This record gives sequence, structure tokens and C-alpha cells, in this order.
Amino acid sequence: MNTQEYTKIAKEIGVKLNQFFNEFCSKYPEYQSIKNDYLKKEVHLNGIQFYAGFMSGKNKNWEDYIEIPIAIELVMIWAYKTNRILDKKQDVWSKEENLQNTTLEHDLILACIFSLLNSYSAKNLGHNEKIKDIIGHLLSCLAYGFWKERSIMVKFTPLENILTDWESRHLDRNINFNLVYDYAPLVGCAISNNDFSIIEKYEKEIEPNDRFSHVGQIINDLGDFGNDVDKHVKVYQDLFSDIRNSIVTYPVYSLIKEKVVLKALEKPKVTFSKSWQQKMRKLIAVSSLNEDVLRLSENAYYAHKNFYEKHVPGAGPLLLRIYGIFINNKYFDQEIVKANSKILRNRVVLCNIRGKELGNYDKLEAHKEGKLHKAFSIFVFNNKEEFLIQKRAEGKYHSGGLWSNTCCSHTLSGENLIVSAKKRLKEEMGFECELNKKFSFVYNLDVGNGLTEHEFNSVIFGEYTGEVKPNPEEVGDWKWIKKDELVKDVKANPNKYTSWFKVILERMGYLK
Repeated sequence: MNTQEYTKIAKEIGVKLNQFFNEFCSKYPEYQSIKNDYLKKEVHLNGIQFYAGFMSGKNKNWEDYIEIPIAIELVMIWAYKTNRILDKKQDVWSKEENLQNTTLEHDLILACIFSLLNSYSAKNLGHNEKIKDIIGHLLSCLAYGFWKERSIMVKFTPLENILTDWESRHLDRNINFNLVYDYAPLVGCAISNNDFSIIEKYEKEIEPNDRFSHVGQIINDLGDFGNDVDKHVKVYQDLFSDIRNSIVTYPVYSLIKEKVVLKALEKPKVTFSKSWQQKMRKLIAVSSLNEDVLRLSENAYYAHKNFYEKHVPGAGPLLLRIYGIFINNKYFDQEIVKANSKILRNRVVLCNIRGKELGNYDKLEAHKEGKLHKAFSIFVFNNKEEFLIQKRAEGKYHSGGLWSNTCCSHTLSGENLIVSAKKRLKEEMGFECELNKKFSFVYNLDVGNGLTEHEFNSVIFGEYTGEVKPNPEEVGDWKWIKKDELVKDVKANPNKYTSWFKVILERMGYLK
């Protein structure tokens, strides 16, 4: 599902949610003062999460349950109000009247949540107590998250106190703060399938470090140092607000020993300076922070993808698309986005013997441990029915100096096979042509240096007659060769060729 399709659905759901809540507040005028906090958004992430989970189940009448996604999102709006009251730098502290009104609205949101749940209960659709328990749990976790942040994550001095056990405290804070984002799709799925065990399975099988609540917060925190603000997320926040309040988020912790960061923690007002902001962005750009977050995000995406494919037979593209922030989010600079493929080339996609993806893994470690992963091998022919073969560069991490097929590589996360193949062919051999997959099969081959090629390999054919401009870092030599001549030489000099090339030729019937 592409972004345009997702946005269209999200806006359609947003219209229905806003229409219902507007009518609800007209029926209960005491909630008019908090109505605009919800209606100001045309896209409701928690709403689309609930909808995606619900529509993946057996029951498709999601609007019968419309009070529930609104109540779930009001939990987050309640949290924003809490933040405005706690933070004296917020504009509500400019006048006593503003502070009083915000405090009243904060309490009214709680009342509205339970009025919505009572409205739902009156329909007699079931799960009333279960849903109330879940909403209560979300509220209590958020309250604990604020306590966690305020009591042990703000204004640390000296520096060693920040570093002590920071990772576990940060993880605990993020999950409690953002449990709504973990639960919204699960609750939709549970109601639609009449099976709430999906929530228990999620908490048991998805590692805390991979949860939306944690990784989504890290991406959001990195966005605090970007040039773009997501108006749907940061309604009440400005850039650099966390570091200005001496809250040590993931980017701050990762760079905490740098002078520019320490200066901001000592004198928060410096974060208003354009010069300081520019230095901070440059520091992030030259660090490994973006790459680190990309890897965290990628792991989280595939953890959720595998979970839903395992437990929700009806999981559609929309359910997976709501986790798209993990691998395609607006906070990364365009140069970083362009570099994604280079970063991800250090990863391979693990799979089973049928090619079903099982997540990502470090490329070198996968070859050391012999883990089954996805790959492709390209065979290009010309109009003389000759093979284009290449001699791998001597510096390759294995099988350097050996002759092989036109081009080989590993499948990239989230990328179409043929798209990956065309891109890699251009990178290695300097040309493009139409490609078609012929077959896939599994082999397990020792390639020396303690490495194993255990691959689910897709063999791809193409036809090309033109100029070849190989990349010398990848290719030591190349040539066109007739099939009979190639087969004869492979039989006579098998050690000149890569192990997988010989296996594929045998599979194609050329070697017997």
C-alpha cells in the first residue's frame, strides 16, 4: 500500500471519527470545551490503527464500535494536557485563568472518555468490562510514565547519574507513555475476532525494544532535531522542547558527551539559538545516529510484520502500513533516505525454505552462522545467445577472484525483487535491462573463510546487447561467452567459478 492510498483511507476514517465526536459533544454540551482538541486533526493515528486492526478480523462493522478508538485517542490528548500543566514553559502558565481552564479541560477529558465507554456499553455489543479495564490500564500507564520522566529522567547532575541504567529507564518510560500506540490496533483486532489473547501474545512475543511505543518515540525524539514538524503529532510541542526541559532522550543520550549537548543541558535557553540548532543538526548528520535509528526501526517493522502474519490471517496491507513510520518517516534528511540502501546492504532478509520473510540480520553474521536468507542471481544474455559473466573483485568478502554469473546480491528489506535486481545490476555492471524471475530454490554451500551461503535464491534472466561499464570495486573482469564454451570450461576448471554459479547451471540443466 502506497502513501497516497494510506492517506486517502486515513482521511476518510478521520471524517467519520470527527463527525461522530462532534455529534456526541452536541448531545453532551459539557464536553464542548474539549471538542476542538480532537476535531483539529483530520487524521487520527490511533483511529486508523484501531480501524486497521478491526478490519483484519472477521467483523467488518467497525463503526458500531466507533466510541472505542475515540476514547483511546483521548487518552493521548489527556496526556498532552498533563504535559502542558507540568511544564511551566508552556503558554498555559502565562495567566492563572489559562492554567485553571487547562486543568478543568484535563479532568473533563477523563469524564468524556468514560461517557464514551458508557455510550458504547448501552449498545450491548459485548466486551464492556474488558474495554474499560484496557482504557484504565492505558491511563494508569501514562500517569506512571509522567512520574518516571519527572522523577528520574529530568535535570540529571552529575553526568554519571544520567548514564547509570539509562537504557532500561528510557525503555520503561517510553512504553508507559506510548502504550496506546501498541494497543490501538490490537484492541481493534481483539474485538473483531472476539479474542483478546492477541494482546497477551503481543506482550509475550514482541520484545520491548521493538515495540511501536519505544521505537516510535525514538523516531519522534529524533524529529525534535529536524527541520520538519508533524502537525498531527506535535500539536503542543516545538522543536528542541525536550532538551530545553533537560529531558534526556535517545539523541541526547547518544551524543551526551559532546560539548554542544552538555551546553544545552547546563543552559537550556541556548536551544533557542539558530547557531546552536545548526551545530546540533550537523553533529547528528556526521554521527552514526541516523543509521542506528534506521536499524532499530527496520527491526521493529519486521517484528510487527512477522507477528501479524503469524497471528492474524486476515492481516491486510493497511495493518502493516501503520508501522510504515519505522522504515519510511519524514524526519530523516533526504540524503539519509538516499543512503538507506547502502545502510541496509549490510543486512540480509532471513526466511524459511518457502521464502517467507522472518526478519533482518547482520549480513556477515548470517554467513558465519549459515542462516537461511534471501538472494538473487542475474543471468544476462545478448542477441548472440552469449552469457555475460563477471570475475568478482579480489577484495570481495568471499569468493574474490572467481568467475560467476552477471550479477548477484541480497534482497533488500521492503523492496520489490525486480526493483532490487535492476538497481544492483546498474550498480555493478553499469547498465539496465528488463528482467524476469525464472525460479527460486535453496542451497547451502561452504564458500570458505568460515562462511556459508545458505540462500533462498531467485534466478533472474535478462537480455541486453550494449555497452558494459562495470564497477571496479565489485568486478575484476567480465566477458561474453557461448554456453557450450562456458560449460566446457566449468567442467575442466571448476575451481575458477563460484560455488553457487555451478549449482545454478546444474539446476538449469547445463551441467550434468
